Amino acid sequence: MDDLLQEFISETQETLEALAAEVVAWETDPTDRDRLDAIFRFFHTVKGSCGFLNLPRFEKLSHAAEDVLSDIREGKRVADPATVSAVLAVMDRIGELAEAVASGAALPNENDDFLIQSLHQAAGPDGAEAPAAPVNNGRREGQQSPLRTIRLPLTLIDQLMNGVSDMVLARNELSRKLRERSDPDLDSAFERLSTCVADMRDAISKTRMQRVDRLFAAIPRMVRDLGRDLGKVIDLELEGGDVEMDREMVEMVVDPLTHIVRNSIDHGIELPAQRRAAGKPEAGHLRVAARQSGNQIVIEISDDGKGIDTSRLVAKAIGDGTLTSESAARLSEQDKVDLIFRAGLSTAEQVTAISGRGVGMDVVRANVERIGGVITLDNMPGQGLSITLRVPLTLTIIPGLIIRAGGQHFAIPRAAIVEILHDSNDTLSLSSVGGASIASIRGVRHSMIDLEDVLGLQKPDHAGPRTIMVVRSSSGIPFAMGVTAVENHEELVIRPASPPIMAAGVYAGMTLPDNGQPMLLLDAGGLSNAARLPNVIDDSAAREADEAVAAEAEIQTVGALRFIEITGEERLLKLSLIERVEDIDAAQFGASGGRGFVRVEGRLLPVANAHHRFEGEMVTSLRLRDGENEAYYPVARVIDIVQMPSVPDMLLSRGPVCGIAVVDGTHLEVVDAFALFASLPAEAIEEKSAGRCILADADDIWAQEILAPLLRHAGHDVVFGIPAGGAMHPDDIVLTTRADSDVETVPKGQPVVRLRSARGPGSKKDKSIYRYDRDALMAAIEAARQGRAA
Repeated sequence: MDDLLQEFISETQETLEALAAEVVAWETDPTDRDRLDAIFRFFHTVKGSCGFLNLPRFEKLSHAAEDVLSDIREGKRVADPATVSAVLAVMDRIGELAEAVASGAALPNENDDFLIQSLHQAAGPDGAEAPAAPVNNGRREGQQSPLRTIRLPLTLIDQLMNGVSDMVLARNELSRKLRERSDPDLDSAFERLSTCVADMRDAISKTRMQRVDRLFAAIPRMVRDLGRDLGKVIDLELEGGDVEMDREMVEMVVDPLTHIVRNSIDHGIELPAQRRAAGKPEAGHLRVAARQSGNQIVIEISDDGKGIDTSRLVAKAIGDGTLTSESAARLSEQDKVDLIFRAGLSTAEQVTAISGRGVGMDVVRANVERIGGVITLDNMPGQGLSITLRVPLTLTIIPGLIIRAGGQHFAIPRAAIVEILHDSNDTLSLSSVGGASIASIRGVRHSMIDLEDVLGLQKPDHAGPRTIMVVRSSSGIPFAMGVTAVENHEELVIRPASPPIMAAGVYAGMTLPDNGQPMLLLDAGGLSNAARLPNVIDDSAAREADEAVAAEAEIQTVGALRFIEITGEERLLKLSLIERVEDIDAAQFGASGGRGFVRVEGRLLPVANAHHRFEGEMVTSLRLRDGENEAYYPVARVIDIVQMPSVPDMLLSRGPVCGIAVVDGTHLEVVDAFALFASLPAEAIEEKSAGRCILADADDIWAQEILAPLLRHAGHDVVFGIPAGGAMHPDDIVLTTRADSDVETVPKGQPVVRLRSARGPGSKKDKSIYRYDRDALMAAIEAARQGRAA
């Protein structure tokens, strides 16, 4: 009984898949008796089998649908849209019940009586909301399949395919051994064996093949339902249903194709009134066609809608910070169209249940490229959009490259590789900027990773040239990957890897090359994500435009100061922000409230890069001004004044760096002036003052040229002359060479340190300090301050 039930469920699910398109096609031509009879037979078969298998809900639903279809066959009822919708709803419920039985889950407890009641209700005069246009799925009227079939478990087919794959590997190994000797008889026998193995592989491979009809099966129903929901009339055309592709590939392409079709209906094809205003037919045309091209399947989805509004895409990209206005101005039209693949970007004006959440086309491309495919767009604004998917014929055997890294071998799909070259190539330069590695190939910059670093492997010690591969990424931005060497290229037999390995996110499976040694198949998109490569907008079209403009000496440049940071990085800062460069006593730098500051001209100014402790006595500092705010930027060394592009060659958004500029062939980080001034404190810095040193002898050359620098070096704030009116802070210390009677303006009780020019110890009554006794001077200042505090 279990076998019979499983057989019934399998046949029901397969028939439902095929019939969904037939019901929609029959709705557009109710006089098509062949389709009506096919639908009627389905419900009649289900009803007959259910009684024997004790499936009462199946029987009740199919019996109600059979009665209605019987009335239509006899001319007692017409196939209006409401009736067709009710029949489709019953088919959906039967599909849900079949899925529940197949998985062993509890049957959904929905109200079947409501569906049956909808079947028996006659459609009103306004029943046809938005009639779907005819569907042309390439079948001739009344065509019946002459093929006889047998049902086999998929596991058995997979076992057969694995066995043939092993035979192919054994044949390849035998071929290598035979090449080592010369024996015409053996060569002839091997050729016959090789031909037989190849034929067997092709024959068994076909058992995994399915017609693209299965991929197209759900499209007519989806187009009909979405068209009715959105009030759009859509003429659907399906071509190439007889093309065959691997069943696993069919399953991988279903979701991307479904999303593209839904987008075409929702975003692309306009409402009838809008199409009339644009001079188009009311019915939009949607065409889905498949064809085989070599070892690839090409699927084209095209519509005659409004196409992609690239100006809206660019505006949204600028709005969310993934694109700058300067970079947008340099994009070609195709580059603007390709922005649709960036995560989070959508042309939808509002979020709907159909689309518009901005989480679609980036996932579509990632899924297509994960299986070795390519997706391209051909946009015709106002006239439509054509999307082409190119995917391998099968996932079982794909062309690939064998690479070596960290003493291990890995495989990677050949379709993922753009270019291969050695690091000794003159057209390649490697550099490290912004905390990341950059590979420049003929002026084109790519983020750079080493495969060993991503996989946690040890790099080889030998100093031989490494191989650099430019790899296509799922984000649309190619990246460079360093490996030890590329060993070989061959047809790879692909098998699934264990779940723990796949969970790492950097592998697409495992493969068995000619030598029979298993190796892991790398996933290019997974490697990019694991390495956390920055989303750098660095397109080739913009670069070519820059190079052309630079060649004509018309590129806009600005003056910049080239310097070395305290931490060693070589950077650029726009010269217009720098008021001057000066050397400052390191003792003038300090910190208050976690923020760095520097004492300059009696004021405390903020330090922009937070450095306030230095090894040397003098610090080279850049005095910055944005018109209102001032700040100091300590650096290790100033190199030169240079010209840099007004817009960096490569845009970044990490910390204090806004991009990378190429000056004299060197990649230099550009300091982000906006972020720099935005980080400054809004309020004035308040230092916990220990009091000032007031030099009463303001006109004394010795006080100005010798004493004041000494005090500043010791960290004291120096003021020349007694403040007007004698207003001083209680912790201020007055230093003077005058006698007591000469300092009448000092407030009573204010600490005073007296200095004398005579060498040697003073008298017991003379409390002055020899002015060149540094230690005694500093001790006196400290004692005076502590005495005041006490």
